[in-house]
Amino acid sequence: MQRTGPDSVAGTVVGLLVIALAAGCTPTGPAVDREAEKRASFTREEVPGERWVEGDAVLPLYPLEKNLIKVQLSGPATFTFLVDKDSISVGDDAVVRYTVVARSQTGTNNVIFEGLRCEAALIKPYAFGTVDQTWSPASGEDWRPIRKKQNNDYRYDLYRYYFCQYGYPQPDSRRAIDALNNGIPHPVGR
Repeated sequence: MQRTGPDSVAGTVVGLLVIALAAGCTPTGPAVDREAEKRASFTREEVPGERWVEGDAVLPLYPLEKNLIKVQLSGPATFTFLVDKDSISVGDDAVVRYTVVARSQTGTNNVIFEGLRCEAALIKPYAFGTVDQTWSPASGEDWRPIRKKQNNDYRYDLYRYYFCQYGYPQPDSRRAIDALNNGIPHPVGR
């Protein structure tokens, strides 16, 4: 027995709407990298008539122990991370450059001079420290995305809490140093 009247029409319309909504929720193409879209939307290259140009990265003096500021991390770490306050600079290209020392529990140091592009959430190593306390240039390194990790996530934390404010670099090195000295404003899990 078929029904006719307003109830059967409403039921049919509701049924068709459910089918249409379900069809619209079905993925029809490849997965979209939302982080890549976000990075692309923040790059200065996207501004009409303006193309981002990287400035020169001048190697700083090798870090001295007295100039190191411990980085308070938001998560677990098997290393202690320290930033050389004398190496921090904010370039005309909006890149925050700094030297970081990753110290193991046995006291072994890994030293890296790197740059951070706040507006695009990208990182690039320029040089690595050697045993004789000199710099070895990083060869073939390019900008790569900052990714949130479980442990030893100093790059993400430098980006989020210390060197970048809402995707923009600190206005100068003094403000970056102040941020490091003050620590994470709202530590996670502490």
